[in-house]
Amino acid sequence: MLRVLFVCTGNTCRSPMAEALFRQMIQAEMREQDMLTISAGLSVWGDAPASGQAIAVMRKQGVDLSSHRSRSLTPELVEAADIILTMTGDHKRTLLASVPEAKGKVFTLAEFSGEGFADVADPYGATEAVYQHCADEIRRCLTKSWEKILKFHKDNAGENTSA
Repeated sequence: MLRVLFVCTGNTCRSPMAEALFRQMIQAEMREQDMLTISAGLSVWGDAPASGQAIAVMRKQGVDLSSHRSRSLTPELVEAADIILTMTGDHKRTLLASVPEAKGKVFTLAEFSGEGFADVADPYGATEAVYQHCADEIRRCLTKSWEKILKFHKDNAGENTSA
């Protein structure tokens, strides 16, 4: 089972949208049996729902985020993940400062997709149009990452067999 973890700040906007969009890709490719995706945040405040704008934007894309609740990033989540995709370079640096042994499996989403080192800007508190732009950027990066993720999974099959 390949486990892909998406990380942002509060786990109410970018990483839940990335998780949902990636889950949609997994389902479309009928890969649910061998891929799992979750999301978490570096600075989570309680058990917060996804932002209203994130829910609205995802609903328009056929994804229901209404049951999402924010989750704090833990060393256990980092250890269990095979690929960790952060929304910014600062997220990546912060994560690696607290869990240095994760080096080699932590990338920014843009970096992993070949988009360079650009950050996925935080839409928190912005308009639905800004959230839509953010979701479009995430989807573009995920689409560009899909073949790389499949290759990573194939190359590492059997090495990490726990679910």
